[in-house]
Amino acid sequence: MLIELRNIHKTFGKVVANAGISMTVRPATMYGILGENGAGKSTLMKILSGFLRPDSGEIALEGEPVDIHSPADAIRRGIGMLHQDPLDFPPMKLLDNFILGRPAGLFPDRRKAAREFRALAGQFDFGLDPEAYVDSLTVGERQQLEILRLLWFGAHILILMSRQPASVSPRRRSCSPH
Repeated sequence: MLIELRNIHKTFGKVVANAGISMTVRPATMYGILGENGAGKSTLMKILSGFLRPDSGEIALEGEPVDIHSPADAIRRGIGMLHQDPLDFPPMKLLDNFILGRPAGLFPDRRKAAREFRALAGQFDFGLDPEAYVDSLTVGERQQLEILRLLWFGAHILILMSRQPASVSPRRRSCSPH
C-alpha cells in the first residue's frame, strides 16, 4: 500500500511536534524514522495510526486522501501500530486479549479464534499458548501477541515504535503472513 504524508503539522500548545512533514512509504518496503527524543517521530506515527489528529496536512493511501479518525479506523484501512509498551490486559488469557477489540462482534467463536491464533502464531514461529495468561509473558512475547492481533484485525502496514521490538528476530522479519 502506498502511503503519503503531506505537509503534516501538529502542535501541543506552544510545542511544535511536526512542522510540514511530508514523506512517501512505498509498498513492500521497510522504513526507519530516526531522530532525537522530542523530534516528533512518535507524534507522526500516532497521526498515521489514528491515535492523534493532525492540525493540518493530509494522509493519502494509494493516492487517495483519507481521514483517519481513530486506531480502529486505521486498522480498517490496513494500518496498525505496535507500541513499545504492549496494549494488553495482563490478568487475562492470550486468547481473550487476541479477541478484544475485534470488529466482528462482542461474542466471537472462541474455538475458531483459537485456531486462527495458533495458525497465525505458527506462521511466525511465535511459541504462544492462547490459554496462557498474559502476566506470565516476557515483554517480547507480549509484543508478539500484539503483532498477531494487528495482523488478525487486518493490518497490512505495521508501525513498530521507538526501537526494534525484542519479539522480531532477523529470522522472523523474513517471514510473511501470506
